[in-house]
Amino acid sequence: MLKAVVFDDEYIVIEALRTLIDWTGLEVELVGTAGDGVAALEIFRQEKPDIVLTDIRMPGMDGLQLIQEIMREAEDTCCIVFSGFNEFEYVKQAIQLGVIDYLEKPITDESVERSLRKAAGRILSQRETKEIRRKWEDSQRELMEKALLDGQALDEGQQPKSSAVERARAYIVQHVNRDLSLQEVAEHVGMNAAYLSVLFKEETGETYIKFLTRYRMELAKMLLRKGLKVNEVSERIGYHTYRHFSEVFKKSTGTTPGQFRDDI
Repeated sequence: MLKAVVFDDEYIVIEALRTLIDWTGLEVELVGTAGDGVAALEIFRQEKPDIVLTDIRMPGMDGLQLIQEIMREAEDTCCIVFSGFNEFEYVKQAIQLGVIDYLEKPITDESVERSLRKAAGRILSQRETKEIRRKWEDSQRELMEKALLDGQALDEGQQPKSSAVERARAYIVQHVNRDLSLQEVAEHVGMNAAYLSVLFKEETGETYIKFLTRYRMELAKMLLRKGLKVNEVSERIGYHTYRHFSEVFKKSTGTTPGQFRDDI
């Protein structure tokens, strides 16, 4: 269950949110409240909540200062701000700090629950992204460890076929942001390109280019879920022509990179 805190200098607002919001139904636990910014920061540090709902104007430390400190200490925290009428400049600053939503007072339980669902969705997406990244990093580490072992085998005069394919895959993972040719990878593992191509298909069940494209597309989806711009993702995974990346991504997933990101 996710943890949330509510900070507002109006006692009636805190009590209304405490009693009117279906916290259990949203799978969120309200773990703390505060009426001023200083106490709010202390509660945040104690509870380490996933979601913070805070008013912009509070004594001691206003909501903007509070959000800035929260994002400095725990950047994955989802912050939702309450604002009064004609506080658009404050709202603009809050958005620049990275809040995921703002609600104009007087707030309603429906608007708060809608924002909480949005925050929960963002958090689950972030956690999924981290898990994907962890799995890729684990697989890369395993490939590198095997490549080192295979390197030792080569020093002893052995050259198993699977060794060359695993080292080729490890090299692809390491240099995915470049325009990788089969020839370059083959030279790295000390093989003829045509022979490596046949061996790659034999060992993995897919061609060199299919493996490279699949890996790049999975990495692209992970980066898009993180919120990176399409052109940034394109460069990070080795497509230096935005149009080419978009065409390959759509062919692979059935949607354009921009549509994929917007649908998250």
